[in-house]
Amino acid sequence: MTERQEVFEESMRLGHSAAWDLQWDRAIEYYRKALSLKPDHPGALTSLGLALLESEQYEEALKVYRHAGKLSPEDAIPVEKVAEILEAMNDHKAAVSQRKAAVELHLKRRDVDKAIDNWTHIARLAPSDLETRSRLAMTFERLGRHRESVYEYLAVASILQRLKKVDRAIEAAQRALRVIPGEKESARTLRMLHQGKELPPPPEPRGATAPLRMEAVKDFVRADSIDDLAVEDSAKADPESVAQTRALTILAGLLFEDDDGEGQDNDHPVDIGDLTTGRISKERESIGHPQMLRYLGQAIDLQTRGNKRQAIAEFERAIQAGLDHPAVHYNLGVILKNMDENEEAIKHLDQALGHPELDLGANLALGRLARMRGDLPEAARFLLQALRRADSLSVDESQSGHLNELYDSILATQSDGDETTLSQIVESTLSFLSGPEWLQRLRQARKQLEGQTKGASLVPIAELLEVGGTERVLQSLARIDDLIANKHLSVALEEAMLALDLVPDYLALHLRMAEVMFLQGHSSGGMNKLRIVAKTHRVRGQIAQAANIYARIIRHSPIDIVARKQLIELLAQQDRVDQAVEQYIDLAELYRQMAEIETARKTLNDAYQLCQRSNVSREVVIRILDRMGDIDLSRLDWREALHNFERICELDPSNEKSRSNLIDLNFRLGQETEAANALDTHLENLVNAGQAQEALTMLEDLAREYPGKQALHSRLAEAYRAAGRIADSIAQYDALGEIQLDAGQRQEAIQTIETIIKLDPPNIEGYHELLHNLRDGK
Repeated sequence: MTERQEVFEESMRLGHSAAWDLQWDRAIEYYRKALSLKPDHPGALTSLGLALLESEQYEEALKVYRHAGKLSPEDAIPVEKVAEILEAMNDHKAAVSQRKAAVELHLKRRDVDKAIDNWTHIARLAPSDLETRSRLAMTFERLGRHRESVYEYLAVASILQRLKKVDRAIEAAQRALRVIPGEKESARTLRMLHQGKELPPPPEPRGATAPLRMEAVKDFVRADSIDDLAVEDSAKADPESVAQTRALTILAGLLFEDDDGEGQDNDHPVDIGDLTTGRISKERESIGHPQMLRYLGQAIDLQTRGNKRQAIAEFERAIQAGLDHPAVHYNLGVILKNMDENEEAIKHLDQALGHPELDLGANLALGRLARMRGDLPEAARFLLQALRRADSLSVDESQSGHLNELYDSILATQSDGDETTLSQIVESTLSFLSGPEWLQRLRQARKQLEGQTKGASLVPIAELLEVGGTERVLQSLARIDDLIANKHLSVALEEAMLALDLVPDYLALHLRMAEVMFLQGHSSGGMNKLRIVAKTHRVRGQIAQAANIYARIIRHSPIDIVARKQLIELLAQQDRVDQAVEQYIDLAELYRQMAEIETARKTLNDAYQLCQRSNVSREVVIRILDRMGDIDLSRLDWREALHNFERICELDPSNEKSRSNLIDLNFRLGQETEAANALDTHLENLVNAGQAQEALTMLEDLAREYPGKQALHSRLAEAYRAAGRIADSIAQYDALGEIQLDAGQRQEAIQTIETIIKLDPPNIEGYHELLHNLRDGK
């Protein structure tokens, strides 16, 4: 990478970082610096435009976006941004005109969803625009979105009545009735038209909102960390609310690509404008999620405005479009819970269990819901899980494993408690974790326990709340550990089985039994025991513990495909995406070794798609794409291989293997222009790296492998001339001239012969004669 390119990319990164922090003046400064190096770079222009727009420098932003639009006339984004600026300047007529232009660009690319977005903006600005409302109605009807279609047909009827075209208004109302027969509003509208009554004015489209602004969302979701909660009174909140704020922060990050420098690994600069319009980077867009993020943006905007009912609908549409993230499920679950839609709330909250930042809130919310419906055993289970997660905040990370075992013991001993005991657990735990002072209570409780034990063994806060009763179990566990350490394996197994009579559901005992079985050489018994424990953890909603057991299974049996798939799913559910992706890569390699190539390819593609939903390092993404490309080459699927190597070169222009494959595949596919472009980039990289001889050798190899390619002969001739090998250069130019003459490219051949003559070949008279004949048309 050249120094100029490095300065450009660094300026873009700094600009994005400043934009995320809402420091627009700094962002503008960095983007202008980037543009001084590449004045017509589309990403830099649109990023500068966004920064100017957010800082309300509308006139300047308008100029920048219009310039970007001239450079990329097929790109609808600058057109949409011009519309947004004009709307902010209250020039609604001009904004509508720009939105209509954007619609046509999207329709040309057959992107109906984005066309609908722009029609919706038009209808919001100009509710009586007959053409737009008609196109919306017909498009919704074709897409099977019948409710929205009816809504728009009725708006059309209202517009037509105001234009004194009552017959056509009646037709529009009848069309609405054909879409949903018997629909009450359609029938009422048709009746009013027949009676000559005036219809209400056409309303705005459902779910229509003004363009989502970055600052508004960041203001809404900005939240301090848990540690800060203990310090600043203004930030104190119930754990359920804290988790919801964190969920919204995560969701906003999907829209705005948090560019704080963590995990970026020198990625190429992303167009910050893409991030605030619900769009995503080119890599993400390739897997088809722009629609999902548009719904998400609308949902967050509606939620910030307090329109919860419509926000629920948009969140559900985002989920249906592919947004399967614990954060969206948690946020939606809490909204539904607060609106007393408890059954639906439970479904979504269940899917947030296990996420490290949402698990406490999810268990607390589910415990409260179970208590409301009188299910005390279920409420106790969820609330003890919430207390376990809260208690882990009060101890060192090195103690968390032991603390988990203690809570497993408590859960096991309480599973069959009587109603009075369960009620005490529920009420004491709920009281402890509820309200704004929960974190202060947590720290005071831990301090009290440490003062009582004075360095003795760790005690869970549950014991302080009188939820314990586990002393016999823990004593038994200590004896088993001592027996295992002294190699008394059979006795240890017997002791574990006796302890299970007291607490059959205590999973730590089952794990000790599995450990003994492995030490005794009974691997199949140990594996079966681990599988049962993992499944039980999962049923209980203990996602992290289940993942740890599946990881142990894989360590014992790396070829256990079922366990690896379960582990991947659980890691992704906890947002441990880096680890999930590595497991995908290992699974793909396992399939490859088993000669299941198609399955290996699909597994790698699953890994790649998971990468697009998180901030996985560039090196890992390249590794996945490289393996996919290699498999495509082995299957002779050259076009798919080409696609993967192109994506690698976008991420890492200096990647020699991918660039070489790009050149080779384009030549194989007969795409000589694309091959030449890739070749020029690769040659430039080699020369800049001081590898001129390697560049020449590569050209010679390619010319032998693909004889008759003009792009190769011309570049090889030039390389020979630069190296002082004039005779070799003339020979290549000579071959190039013959190819051009055979192809009927007279003017190109004339230029080639003129170049040869400048090199003063031995038989220069013959070349002069040939040049004369060509110019005379002979």
